[in-house]
Amino acid sequence: MRSAGAAEAIARRLGELIGARILVGGDRLPPEKNLAELFGVALMTVRHSMAVLREDGLIETRRGRGAGTFVVPDVLARIGELTALHPYTLADVEELTAWRIAVSGEASARAARRASAAGLARLRELETAADAVVTDPEAYRTADAGLHLYIAELSGSRRLLEAEQGIQHELTRMLAGHPGGSEARSMPDQRHRALAAAIEVGDPARAREQFTVHAEATADLLLPFVQQSAGPA
Repeated sequence: MRSAGAAEAIARRLGELIGARILVGGDRLPPEKNLAELFGVALMTVRHSMAVLREDGLIETRRGRGAGTFVVPDVLARIGELTALHPYTLADVEELTAWRIAVSGEASARAARRASAAGLARLRELETAADAVVTDPEAYRTADAGLHLYIAELSGSRRLLEAEQGIQHELTRMLAGHPGGSEARSMPDQRHRALAAAIEVGDPARAREQFTVHAEATADLLLPFVQQSAGPA
């Protein structure tokens, strides 16, 4: 890739990790030299990527004591501002929901077939952790993303895990502009017990079905909002 194209690709990848809540507010990014080695590009290319993310307001570079480059503390608010510039439409939500059912539904089914006892124990821990922070939108988004990423990890498929990262990034962008409210997230279909239970009993078909219910409930939460904010088609 040309340097500009590589810089944009790296910025998108790091932005995706931020959106998927793998990197959260206050996290320190590796030094630019390390990132250049990781991505196999020149140092200047990484610097261009950092400039893009700084311009978007997703990261900040601090000087002096504790110097480094960090994800901004209020990154979800900033993601919401960026999303407001190009609001999601009804078609966007429907398309993402279909993609979630295809990717995350398959990951759930594979997890039901493949998860070990240790993996299931960790799944229960993550489900409990998500329920415990349901009234805190930012903490819940992080816990929710982490749970779905772990289900993808349990699937044993690198491709499904990478696709799930992209899905969680998109969900964060969509949900960042949503008025929120613990009432919506407290609905049974918005929680994860039925999905986790299907994985725990090793029932792939049921796991896929329960994920579909979960994904459609998320779409129902979003649709009225995007219809109001997206404007004319």
